[in-house]
This record gives sequence, structure tokens and C-alpha cells, in this order.
Amino acid sequence: MSGWLDIFLQPRCPLCRRSTPVCFCLDCDRAINACIDRQIDHTSLGIPLFSWGIYDGILKRSIAACKYENQPKIAQALGLKMAQAWQEGQFNRSGITVVPIPLHSERQKIRGFNQAEVLARSFCDRTKIECSPQLLARTKNTKPQIETKSKQERAENLSNAFIAQKPTRKSDPIWLFDDIYTSGATVREAIAAFKAVGIKVGGAIVLAKPKT
Repeated sequence: MSGWLDIFLQPRCPLCRRSTPVCFCLDCDRAINACIDRQIDHTSLGIPLFSWGIYDGILKRSIAACKYENQPKIAQALGLKMAQAWQEGQFNRSGITVVPIPLHSERQKIRGFNQAEVLARSFCDRTKIECSPQLLARTKNTKPQIETKSKQERAENLSNAFIAQKPTRKSDPIWLFDDIYTSGATVREAIAAFKAVGIKVGGAIVLAKPKT
């Protein structure tokens, strides 16, 4: 009887609702791992970009469930997967400071958390990299980039959306951190905000980007 009760009391996978002792059930975890396409690209932004997976299928659904179904534990679990890939691959860099892309305060109040920051903190806890979300703020309540219809609209939506501040002490190179990379407009505006205060961004880390 106690065995059945243990199964009944287990938390459920946020994607398929099966009982599981960890965040994802075995089947969903395997499907998510199948999305891994870890690589470092040298983008048109002039900085290296580390991406963990392909923004499609179950990984795309996981990101949506995290943000719109109040499931921050998904970001925590995916952040650990990113950290493992970072440490095991040729991407591992020590001596950097991670700055997650912020939400506007109004949107974060509604959602209850910033998925990029939850991802980044989980990643940094595992890799022992400093996480400094206080260095970047979103001052413009932009609409979600997924709702924009063109590259120009995405750029205009994010124009002057961020304000950065210098670290109070001599800092390691700053790497931006976000959940999704598509056109690069978000990262570009964050780079511009840091440039305005004399700080050069060294790279970016993202959970997923579309397959090219």
C-alpha cells in the first residue's frame, strides 16, 4: 500500500503530468535531451554565442510551459542541463560574470519570476560563475518578441529598452544570458546599454535558438 501511496504523492511532470521523483519524467527528459545541439557561434553581433538546444518541439513547449503556466522549476532543471553541457564541452570559461536579460517590472510582477534569471541562477550555481542580474534593467515594457512580425519591428520594439550600470568593483567579462535567441535584437540592445556605460560584453549564453 505504501508503494502506491508514494507514487500517488510524487510530483507530476510539468509536460505530461505523469508522476516523477524529479522535474521531468523519463520520457520527457529523453525527448528534451534529443533537442540538444550545443554549439558556440560567432554571431553578427561580434560576440560568441553559446546555445544549448534547438528551439522546437518539446523544448519549445517546455519554455512556453515555464513562462505561461507558472512552472519556474522547468527553468531550474534546464539551467542544470545547460551547466552540464557547458562544463563537459569545449565551452567552459571561468572568470566571467553572467547577467540575465531582465523582464520589465510590470511583467515580472504578473508572471512572478523572470525565466532568464531562474535559468541563469541554476546554471551559475552549478558552474560557480557569478550571477549579477542587478547590472541590467528593462525600462521599457516591450511586447513579447514572438508577437512582432518583422526584423524591423523587433528592433523598434526593443530600441532603448535597457539601462545598464557599471559593477561597483573590477568585474570579470560580462556574458548575457537568455532563454531564446532569434534575431539577436534583445542581445544587441543589451550590448548597447552596457556600451553606453563603458562596459564591453564578452559573449552570450542562451537555452535555445531556431535551427538554421
